[in-house]
Amino acid sequence: MMTRSKSNALFALLILPALSGCNFVASFFESEFVTACEASLQERLRSPSEYKRIKITSYEEKLDRAALTKYLSDERVGDIFLNAELRDFDRGNLNPTLFGLLISYDAPNVFGTPIRRTARCEYIDARGDDSAANEHNVKVDGKTYTDWLIEAVRASSN
Repeated sequence: MMTRSKSNALFALLILPALSGCNFVASFFESEFVTACEASLQERLRSPSEYKRIKITSYEEKLDRAALTKYLSDERVGDIFLNAELRDFDRGNLNPTLFGLLISYDAPNVFGTPIRRTARCEYIDARGDDSAANEHNVKVDGKTYTDWLIEAVRASSN
């Protein structure tokens, strides 16, 4: 006689492989950061619906004071905020972390031919938490979605 927990485990073993290609299952088990990076990347593609993930490699890097200062300066925060964040860092209240992904994917080029590419997605959080990442505040290949849109508008007006 099969117990209820064994039958649930057997069901999971049978159904998960069938669902493994579903975006719902993939996004359910992935972090907000992975979901945000892929969403931001797909918004930049000619045919987002034809995007196919091949592989994702993640990495994390703790930022020292100099790297945190450079990041905040690059984000053009005001001096008051910059100094407050650095004071918090010096007191040990911050855990600035760069979260990164290398996303290998296939997507069609302008002629419809699938081309394999790799994108770098990064997100920095002063408290070491990637859960606030969203498709508009992650950087894909060094640009936020807003940066990319501005660049695209400028290119189309030339």
